[in-house]
Amino acid sequence: MIIPYDCIPCVVSSIIHVSRLATEDEELRRLIITRALNNLNDLDHTLTPPEHAGRLNKVIYDILGVVDIYREVKDRSTEVAHALLPEIRRILADRGGSFEALTRLVIAGNIIDVGADPHFRLEGVRGRILEVFDMALDLEAVAALEEAMDNAKSIFYIADNCGEAVFDRLLIECYRDKITLGVRGLPVLNDVTRREAEMSGLDIVPIIDTGDCAPGVSLRYSAPEFLEALRGADLVISKGQGNFESLCGEDLPVFFLLRVKCAVISTMLGQAELGSLQVINHAQRRTKHDARKRECRAGVYAG
Repeated sequence: MIIPYDCIPCVVSSIIHVSRLATEDEELRRLIITRALNNLNDLDHTLTPPEHAGRLNKVIYDILGVVDIYREVKDRSTEVAHALLPEIRRILADRGGSFEALTRLVIAGNIIDVGADPHFRLEGVRGRILEVFDMALDLEAVAALEEAMDNAKSIFYIADNCGEAVFDRLLIECYRDKITLGVRGLPVLNDVTRREAEMSGLDIVPIIDTGDCAPGVSLRYSAPEFLEALRGADLVISKGQGNFESLCGEDLPVFFLLRVKCAVISTMLGQAELGSLQVINHAQRRTKHDARKRECRAGVYAG
């Protein structure tokens, strides 16, 4: 997904917000904002939104060094999720450990995202997790996901945010013998790096990082080891909107699990409701898209 113009206002807002978090020095804030806006002025329209965010993150690294601006928020998110996990496990057990309930809970954690919503507050996270049992979900896609995970010999599971990653363990531990975990290489927003993956209890499987600071997966800049694992897996599980933006245009055996957080993605998914739960069978989605193109061409040729 190349960056659309509709993303630019959000990017500008993010630049200002992140500059305030990065430093209290007004001169350094101005420098960060000026360089980031100059970067935006020279926008490479072949980049995905996460790749562009990675470039902006490097502006901060160049000025301040590699800093983890959201470290406190990430650690607190992980702590809150760990505190909720015993209750979540009881709820899952009460529902017979069904794959549908498991999938709902794993997607539920994707709401913990201060990148998409700088004003997100952890105080209400329990309610936002438990609300998923009353929300619509594509059960056909859930069944296809379960079948794909059962049949795959190797699964590459790409994590997204801190806190959310604690709930990812519910699914990962069921398939731990065939899963490799992918995480970010450097601190960016509240995304999971190796450090937070281990804090979240996900070191029960091998971990590979991108070596990059994009809040997604860059097929240009990620480490060769990461890309090899991505392309060599029988199945890819992609968590969150940033990973969706990175990989939705790629020919990969991937299921996307996310909550919709912006109008751009809502439109891409057929006016999906903001906050809605999404299990997207990418292979099926591409097949339908290709079929629509063939129908359109046939109509043009017939006319």
